[in-house]
Amino acid sequence: MAAKTARIAAVAALAFAVSVPALAQTPSPTVELQPADPGSAVVEELLVVARPPGPALWLVEKNGAKLYVLGSAAPLPHQLKWDSPRLNRALDQASLVLVPPEASVGPMQITKFVLTGGGGVRQGFGRKLEDRLPPDLKDRFVKARTQARRTAVPYKDWKPAVAGFILLSDFRQAAGLSEAKPVSTIERMAKAKGVKVKAMSQYRLGPVLSSAGKLSDEANLACLRDALNEIDYEAPRWNTLGRDWADGDIAAVRARYSSSAAQRCLLRAPGGAGLLDDQIGQSAKALSEALNRPGVTVAVVDLAFLLPRNGVLDRLKAQGATVTSPN
Repeated sequence: MAAKTARIAAVAALAFAVSVPALAQTPSPTVELQPADPGSAVVEELLVVARPPGPALWLVEKNGAKLYVLGSAAPLPHQLKWDSPRLNRALDQASLVLVPPEASVGPMQITKFVLTGGGGVRQGFGRKLEDRLPPDLKDRFVKARTQARRTAVPYKDWKPAVAGFILLSDFRQAAGLSEAKPVSTIERMAKAKGVKVKAMSQYRLGPVLSSAGKLSDEANLACLRDALNEIDYEAPRWNTLGRDWADGDIAAVRARYSSSAAQRCLLRAPGGAGLLDDQIGQSAKALSEALNRPGVTVAVVDLAFLLPRNGVLDRLKAQGATVTSPN
């Protein structure tokens, strides 16, 4: 059962792999969620402020309540060293730390996933993934799984999109990159200070599985290319990836990171844009509710939800909150 849950989680990565640096489908690392999107007005305003040490941190205030928002950008190297005096001061004042939403996986979802042949994301009986890929993609896929020190077996029964994201996760594990950081690090920091940690919300995997299962053959291959592009980008940078994040260099982060490959894939699926907007909305709602409680809250939000126009920070400001960059 645990193995089945892990594979369902890999499908969920098509939607909300919080924190995956994305590449365009060209070799350039520049990515935009929407090509004509100028990005968050709030982020633009704060780009001109001199950067204090540490990752980007925003102070959101409303009716006397304070919310410190740390933008996360996974994966990060396991050995990446970073420090943030501002975050430490915020945690000293905080009574609650909010971390990204969790996936809800119940027995009924697992059972349905198995009985329906993987919710439409598995290959047909007797069809092996690599035998069905175009030659160029097959060569790239084999090269990437070799880098990840994997055989063809773990991927052979999955459709290209899901196989690509399982491979991306396997590659990161082999390269010493952590998809759990920086959230896991901040959770440890909070617990060491006796601060309560809580997920912002839970999202249901059912709609995500259904959306992933409706990807066309063309979209499946495009999603696989996204995952392979990400591997190509990360492979020579595994030990320095995230340095711009750790230094709080938002301009550099934006140059490589606005939406994850998983989000880009989700946008190709029927109803995918609505699911993504709903996820941003859930995060904004959780932070808005935090501003209705007295005291100080710290929240960790994926930069892919903060950088786009009408992202989380823009929505909070539209609700009357003041957003600044703390000293």
